[in-house]
Amino acid sequence: MRRPSIVLLTVLAVACSGRAPAPPIEVRDPWARPADSAATTAAYFVVLNHEAMAVTLTAASSPIARSAGVHETMVMSGTMHMMAIDAPLVIAAGDSLVLSPGAKHLMVAGLARRLSPGDSLPLHLAFADGRVLPVAAVIRAP
Repeated sequence: MRRPSIVLLTVLAVACSGRAPAPPIEVRDPWARPADSAATTAAYFVVLNHEAMAVTLTAASSPIARSAGVHETMVMSGTMHMMAIDAPLVIAAGDSLVLSPGAKHLMVAGLARRLSPGDSLPLHLAFADGRVLPVAAVIRAP
């Protein structure tokens, strides 16, 4: 008799808290730069891993682009360079992956249409365990 009471109290506590439990993998603040048709844009966001184990981001894509991949901006010999990151990105348990201007970011190339402020860029983030997370990045100026 005691077990059903504990379960009921737990369910009620969660329901009354007004907060839904965090999803296992969460994407926050997705946005991308405006772009002309058939051009390239960069997308930025934070991927939070709320799981007890590491997760691995293996690929990214967009239904309106030819390709998408993580790149990193760095300064070498006083000159800014950008380089593709071809290896999967491991996000430790309780940690996050930050994609931001001037650092790691998602390059999206071969767009099928123009992206203007207020539009959104549909993205799919694929993980090693088979999960695919849909993301809509809002188009805005930096």
